[in-house]
Amino acid sequence: MKLIPFLFPVLLSAMLISACSTPRMAAEIEDLAVADITTDELLALIPDYSENLETINGVGRALISEPGSSDRVTLEFKSNRTTSLIDIRTSVGIQGGQILVDGDSLLIYNRVDRYAEKVSIAQSDMTSVGSIASLNMLDLFNFTLTKEDVDTIFDGGDNYIVLLRNEATVTVSKADGLIMEVHQSVNSPSAPYRKIEYEGYGVIEDFQLPRKMTILSRDEKSRATLLVQRLEVNQPLPPLTIDLPDNIPIYRQ
Repeated sequence: MKLIPFLFPVLLSAMLISACSTPRMAAEIEDLAVADITTDELLALIPDYSENLETINGVGRALISEPGSSDRVTLEFKSNRTTSLIDIRTSVGIQGGQILVDGDSLLIYNRVDRYAEKVSIAQSDMTSVGSIASLNMLDLFNFTLTKEDVDTIFDGGDNYIVLLRNEATVTVSKADGLIMEVHQSVNSPSAPYRKIEYEGYGVIEDFQLPRKMTILSRDEKSRATLLVQRLEVNQPLPPLTIDLPDNIPIYRQ
């Protein structure tokens, strides 16, 4: 079993839906009116927990669909602001491996085939695993924007459609400021995913966090839907590391 395709569903987080291309998205934006809201007002509307959400610890089921195959796995994930650790179990309870997201790289440990792989998040040939695992889990659960990110805000009816300077678009609910969708531009080759959709927000200790995240891979051929079953916030975490056996080779790409 090759770990990277197998892990796509795993990745942590958020964590995919029918894709629309960036040219089509750009055309749709051109038909929208500019919203009557300033960037500062928009950012004040969007929940930003970057200062007070320090850790998450949870379990979820990932439904994975890739060309020619589909699977379900269980993900156990832990994350602080710098590092995320994801444990993957198959549908029959077998531990398939671990993924450590640390800065701009991933350490992927395949317990089944007994090897480890160190890859860069920015790799152009990264498959489904990069779609979720390439993001720190805290950033996946609480996607935030800065004033410097925003180019133009459009009025999309019940939502604001925010065009970013990197040509990505973010859909924000007018009612509560929650992020509904993040759509990366096809002109961003380093983007680890094409689209994320957020659903089922719930309140956990005053934090509004999604319970369902669907991620479309960068090549638009794979999708993974993460259904959160348990989630704890701001609890002490053990060291986030992968203890590799001495006889496990590490391949670098």
